[in-house]
Amino acid sequence: MSRDDAPGEEADVGAYRAPLTARHFAPRYWLTWVGVALAWVLQQIPRPAVQALARGIGRLLYRRSGRSRRIAERNLELCFPQLDAAEREARLAAFYRYQAQTVLDYGLLWFGKPGEHASRIRVDGLEHYERARSEGTPVIILAPHSLGLDYGGVRMSQMYDGVSFAKPMKNPVLEWINHRSRTRYSGDIFAREQGLRPAIRQLRRGRFFYYLPDEDLGADGAVFVDFFGVSKATLTALGRLARMSRAVVLPSFAWYDLARDEYVMRLWPPMEDFPSGDDAADARAMNAAVERGVEQAPAQYLWTLRLFRTRPEGEPPLY
Repeated sequence: MSRDDAPGEEADVGAYRAPLTARHFAPRYWLTWVGVALAWVLQQIPRPAVQALARGIGRLLYRRSGRSRRIAERNLELCFPQLDAAEREARLAAFYRYQAQTVLDYGLLWFGKPGEHASRIRVDGLEHYERARSEGTPVIILAPHSLGLDYGGVRMSQMYDGVSFAKPMKNPVLEWINHRSRTRYSGDIFAREQGLRPAIRQLRRGRFFYYLPDEDLGADGAVFVDFFGVSKATLTALGRLARMSRAVVLPSFAWYDLARDEYVMRLWPPMEDFPSGDDAADARAMNAAVERGVEQAPAQYLWTLRLFRTRPEGEPPLY
């Protein structure tokens, strides 16, 4: 991996690695390599053609997705009861169109030059990050699971030194190239199983932490608070992490701007009175920040996640 394009620290001893090895070239992964090559090709052809392809693939995904579509439909029904069925279907169709676009554009992350990353991924609200760092305050970036999540992360790591958590992918070829992309400029990736200690250590060293705490990972370490008006098992780790590291939390959201054909990541000012010391209040404040981000591009949140998989005792399943 290259760290020549931006200043950064040497890889942390505790970070996990995803080196390229002989097993990545086994026959079972040849089709994956074809996909990686296709991602490179897509970055060489005119953008209108890529956008047209995304529209077509998006329509196909919308019609054929099966289980993931049912999950997304249910999430939209739960989170936006004020919309009628036709409005939710339009939002679902848009979700798959944007999902296709962001996947087709992964070649930008994997093979793009520094100048392309700088020109095609815009970050709004950087003044909030720079103000905190100028004051010597550690920064946690609250990064919801949007379709543009990786684009915002790569751009931030191009400009500043940061770390994140991730769950290694089952396909080693995709894991290698994704890890290579995410650590290309600066920063490291830690495994979730390592807990909060690596994040606290890196925050104290002045590195930002790109944190994705909005999945439903079960009842352990979570409280049930509202998310778009629905009770959701919400992790409480963000408040504890901010308290132990004395960091501010900057909410963010990343999305694809179709009109300008660019990726946008927006940073908001630090969350006020956070952490409060009340796990439920802090979890709800985090969900409110995620809701505000989703409102920027409602079709570009990862609606195929089972956001409400875990239910309070005695409640029936929602999926």
